[in-house]
Amino acid sequence: MLIKVFLGMIACFYLLSCDLPATGGNPGEGRPCNEKVLKVHDAALALDITANCAYEKECDVKLYFYGTELPDSLKGMCFGGGTELRLESFDTSMVVKDWKIYPVSLSQDDHLRFSLIDINNIEKKYDIDFSEIIHSYTVRGDSVEVKSFDCLERMVIYKYRIEKNNGPHDIIDLYPDSLKNGKYVFYQDDLYFDKIYFNCSLNSQSSFKTDSVYIHGNVYWR
Repeated sequence: MLIKVFLGMIACFYLLSCDLPATGGNPGEGRPCNEKVLKVHDAALALDITANCAYEKECDVKLYFYGTELPDSLKGMCFGGGTELRLESFDTSMVVKDWKIYPVSLSQDDHLRFSLIDINNIEKKYDIDFSEIIHSYTVRGDSVEVKSFDCLERMVIYKYRIEKNNGPHDIIDLYPDSLKNGKYVFYQDDLYFDKIYFNCSLNSQSSFKTDSVYIHGNVYWR
């Protein structure tokens, strides 16, 4: 019996008509991976956006995206080369890949609007409002008032303990639930850092209502 099985395997190799099962410990072992690039939309996508908004200047915004789940029809296939789509906005058109960082621009009304288009010309549109983030502070006389905004998860204010640019500093953590009337006020002396750090998250984004957007960075109030 063993001899028959052995001879059958030899015949299979010569005739190239059999697909032998994988013999290793990994389920996918034995199947070739050609590092294919996925060029259609993922079932869900996560976007990470960094925004640094200098005082009275345009924000420096960078986009980082990665696929989180493949469409059911593509599961089990080998896409080791990542995802590749075309990004279109009011001022740029470029091919983007996941796990990379790309500079993007806000429009005059402080929105980030762009589309991701796949190989089938299916367009996924985004419209992310940064206006509440950029204008999250107000300088009133000798004080600065910061306020919560819809997607806020955490805001951080830094203050030196001794003198400016010298020695340790305190971290003042602010959360939506801990802000009195949604606001926090501090004096604008030299002990406070010029920047306010924030992070926030948005769900069910894009015209597909499938994606998650995480935004973080610094807003400078002077």
